Amino acid sequence: MHFEARRPHHSLARNAEHLASPGATAPGARILIASDCPAVETVRQDVMRQNYSASVATSGRAVLETFASYDLILLDTDLPDLDGVSVSRAIRQISTIPIIAFASADETDQVLLLETGCDDCIERPYRARDLIARIKAVLRRAAPERFPALDYPAADLAGPPRPRAVPQPVEARHDAVPYEDQGNVVSVGNRLVINPALREARLDGRVLNLTRKEYDLLELLASAPGRIFNRTELMTKIWEYPAGKRINAQASRTIDTHVSSLRGKLSHRDWIANVRGVGFRLDVPGPRRADRERGVHPRLSPTDLDEWPRRRLVRPLDATESA
Repeated sequence: MHFEARRPHHSLARNAEHLASPGATAPGARILIASDCPAVETVRQDVMRQNYSASVATSGRAVLETFASYDLILLDTDLPDLDGVSVSRAIRQISTIPIIAFASADETDQVLLLETGCDDCIERPYRARDLIARIKAVLRRAAPERFPALDYPAADLAGPPRPRAVPQPVEARHDAVPYEDQGNVVSVGNRLVINPALREARLDGRVLNLTRKEYDLLELLASAPGRIFNRTELMTKIWEYPAGKRINAQASRTIDTHVSSLRGKLSHRDWIANVRGVGFRLDVPGPRRADRERGVHPRLSPTDLDEWPRRRLVRPLDATESA
């Protein structure tokens, strides 16, 4: 589905003309907050405390219709009608207005937002000081004449900084309970171990550093190794996509991005097989695949590896080649 944004009638450059006359002072930035969550008023107050003007748009379409009147957009990715990626992509087709997205801790989602036009991302829950610092930095980069660094006196932000959760070290968790007995542990091929109680996955004893969505995806695939999960099922169960709704190209790319990242963290793409036109399934690399992970080819001695191009070791020999 394609969404169009209205072409803006102004720009930061045109607003900077106000500074042409001696003694002119820069007006406060006009910020559009795109969100329909109950906490949007808190965001608006944090912004207005810096002498910025702030308005709220509660839908993606409202953002596309009104963004031209503002200097910066604070974009919530969970709008009721359009996702944040679609909104930022549509705006970037016609405008360079700065966009800061409120994103989850999922690093892959943040990469998608940055690649489709957002200037910066801030994780939820955010700290007010962090948000204001990012707004100032993005405005300064976009229009340094209008928003120079010296124009930013340190303002007091009401209330203490919002605490961030500190992850507990792996070694300190459930020390009195054997790892295999901590909840309904799932073991795949005696190599991959998933512990739902800790939301943790280990490969060959090594803890995998997974994002929330990557863990959810791996846990779902590992719940039935060898079973093919189609894209609609993955979007419905992992990303809470509306049941019965046909997935679009953006949703499909989201799955591909997460699968690719997860394959990299599993150190071998053969853990997750792509059944073309159907979906994905979790496999266990066989002995020959495990050898290739260690850089050993069954038909080559260690001394041969120095002369054999490593790119040729990625593809296994089939029956006709080995004959």
